[in-house]
Amino acid sequence: MFFIYFSKRLDINAIEIRNDIKTNLIKENDPLKVKEECEKNSIKILSINALQKFNIWNSDRKDELISLCKYADKANIDYIVLVPLNDGSKNAEDNKYQLLKNSLIHINNVLKDFNVNGLVEPLGFNQSSLRYKSLAVEIINNLQTDKLQLVHDTFHHKISNDYNFFPSLTGLVHFSGVSNIYKDINLEDHNRSMVNKLDIINNVDQIKKFVKGNYEGYFSFEPFSRDLIYNKNILKIVKNNLDYIKTSLK
Repeated sequence: MFFIYFSKRLDINAIEIRNDIKTNLIKENDPLKVKEECEKNSIKILSINALQKFNIWNSDRKDELISLCKYADKANIDYIVLVPLNDGSKNAEDNKYQLLKNSLIHINNVLKDFNVNGLVEPLGFNQSSLRYKSLAVEIINNLQTDKLQLVHDTFHHKISNDYNFFPSLTGLVHFSGVSNIYKDINLEDHNRSMVNKLDIINNVDQIKKFVKGNYEGYFSFEPFSRDLIYNKNILKIVKNNLDYIKTSLK
């Protein structure tokens, strides 16, 4: 529950929880206990991150999604983040489209039974089976569903060279900064850290795009840098990071 208390000290009223890291709130805690602790601290859990390889639909994926939805319902969590296969094994564009369409049809049908929505998060890496938001948008619009939206991740948006923003169809924005010391390398998750004047992801400009586009959802800080995660002054560093963004938006 440290993450809840940490967020409270930063005066943050909403968080995501992950099921793919060592400290796993889902495995370690009963959903009703999580809900009670959040209510006690006036913290809302927005989403569980994530259903991995969501676009490779099979019985295991269905069972996992149902399990996550049951947990989310009990813990009063709104979303399940949907992350695509990211191993380079699916390269043909037609195949990517069919896999995505098939999975979103099935996921949409599962979500109808729960008070939970899905957030599709494209990954900008070259090996990703879903790099661009527009592909998911086309299928979501064709389904005419209110159960599916997008995650806009500033890092993945940048490295995929995606120029499309869909504020009205976005349910969550992830942001993280990358220092200009990494400007000449292929960026990976471990390069993601603070947003400051050295940032090469253009986070502030991307955030402004959503604010001007009447986006009313949350912005969620998602760093992966070990130097940051294990820094003893992480509370102060994160606060400074958030203050920098707020000041830059004025």
